[in-house]
Amino acid sequence: MIARSLRFAAAIGLLLVLASCTLLHGRSIDRPLVYYVRNVTVMADARIPLDLIGGIDRRVSAAIAATRAPQGAERVVLLVKIDRLGFGEGARRHLAQAKFTVTATSVETGEPVAQGSFTVNSPTDDPRWVRQALAEEIAARIRFAFSLTTPRIRRAAPPARTISTRLKTDPASLVVPNTSPVPPRAAAAPKAAPQKPVIAAAPVAATPPPPKEMAVPPVAATAQPTSPRAPAQPARRAADIGSGTPVEQGASGTIRLRAECDPAVTSNCTAAP
Repeated sequence: MIARSLRFAAAIGLLLVLASCTLLHGRSIDRPLVYYVRNVTVMADARIPLDLIGGIDRRVSAAIAATRAPQGAERVVLLVKIDRLGFGEGARRHLAQAKFTVTATSVETGEPVAQGSFTVNSPTDDPRWVRQALAEEIAARIRFAFSLTTPRIRRAAPPARTISTRLKTDPASLVVPNTSPVPPRAAAAPKAAPQKPVIAAAPVAATPPPPKEMAVPPVAATAQPTSPRAPAQPARRAADIGSGTPVEQGASGTIRLRAECDPAVTSNCTAAP
């Protein structure tokens, strides 16, 4: 009986110690808190996908920028740590589930002022949208816990509507631009900039290759035939020249009947040819 009482007292003492530690290091988030949130940081281990971390950081940062600063609120920064990423239980066993911890740290003192652990489930099991949907659920839970404003979704302006009575079968209307007449003096033709004369370079004629020397076969020297010379004829005296001959007035001359010799001069030359 005494041992049971001692164990009960020890358990009560342990609970009091844990409660005091919680009060000293920060209170749990069990209702919406009002802080002047300045920034947020998302932490996780290597098993958590990067697109999920980036989606949470982007959404919470947009909510902080859209929230008006409360008067007299303490300035804090948020630290979001994803502890576990898996699937739910029971009917939610096919849905993604995330467990995370949010800690609000004072900017002035650097000590935590609030801390809370949360569990959220993805609303869809479609693998194309499961991570973005889970990031939106985590950001929505943080916005609610720290009284942050949900940012407005920027929508693109719809195209302007036009009303026309023209049928589809009608030909397209011709649009004529409204141009005012220009006086002749004002409509001066723009002066063209002087262009530099273009000198065409004469095509360079290709130099013909030097003629190739052809080998000439050697020519054998042949002896030229020489004609026999006529024997020298002695001169005739003037007394030997008779009258009626072609030689007159004391001139001397000879008449040759044959090319070789003259029978009148040469004794051994026959008269017959």
